[in-house]
Amino acid sequence: MRLQAANLLLLFTVIFTHAQDTFYAPEEKEYYFDIQTISDSTGIPDIYKVYVKTPICEDANCYVVEINFYYDLIGRYLAFDTIEGKGLTKLDHIPFSKGDYQKLDRLLKDPNSPIGTYQMEELVKDTRLSEIDGFTGATIEEVQEIVISGGVYSCYTLWHIAQGALKDSVQQKTISLLNTSMVKKLADAHDIDINYFLISSFTEEQFFEYLPCVLNTFQQANGYYLKHVIEKMPKNVVNDSLVQSYFAPEFQRLNYFVQVALVKKLDRCTLNAQMRGALYRALENRNSLKNELIWKLLNGKDQ
Repeated sequence: MRLQAANLLLLFTVIFTHAQDTFYAPEEKEYYFDIQTISDSTGIPDIYKVYVKTPICEDANCYVVEINFYYDLIGRYLAFDTIEGKGLTKLDHIPFSKGDYQKLDRLLKDPNSPIGTYQMEELVKDTRLSEIDGFTGATIEEVQEIVISGGVYSCYTLWHIAQGALKDSVQQKTISLLNTSMVKKLADAHDIDINYFLISSFTEEQFFEYLPCVLNTFQQANGYYLKHVIEKMPKNVVNDSLVQSYFAPEFQRLNYFVQVALVKKLDRCTLNAQMRGALYRALENRNSLKNELIWKLLNGKDQ
């Protein structure tokens, strides 16, 4: 079975490929994977192709599965691709059907799947009538609709790899590759999840380096995101006169909670004339936390 998502057709048009990184699962080394960075036609990283080799164990019996996963730059699973001659199988070595592959893809796309709340041994219940009948089992009802009959252990193992530590490794790969072109591409995607990823990943130096992109995300976002960005911004960034000059004319348009977050962040900062004027204009004839914080800030009192 080939690529599982139509939007990955772009894979066949890319022309730049970076060196692979090989990782091993910690301690047990039960599986390993290679991350290959695939770039767009301009040479900017676009998606990741991750080769995975892992044992699938059912009781004492294990067999090896090899598969390719595809991720976007912030670690969101996109699709999988089987390797020629190494298709997936169910119990008794029955090959996956087209429908089985589609069902697996739907499962792997769900980061909040209920399968993540179970231990592997909890997925199958013992249905034997007596000890002499030998072991037989049936998939528990809670996950029957989302897993493949006869392939429940494959579903469980591959989901935990796709949505677990492998996702974290992909994100760390992106963080290691960040540069101006890549950050601009990500910020220009107007994707709130990407914006959160970037803001949560930046060091203080990167906040300064990619400041135009950071401020650009403000134009796309809602109040909660703006509050998050301000809270994540290092003090030295907010203390910068150019940053204050950006926020000053925007201050009145920010919602109350974003304003409070910004005033708190400005504590002990040197206010430029524009920011000081904006704060004076924001004072209101009522008691509020915002007024109290602004008053203390303008008068140089500790908050």
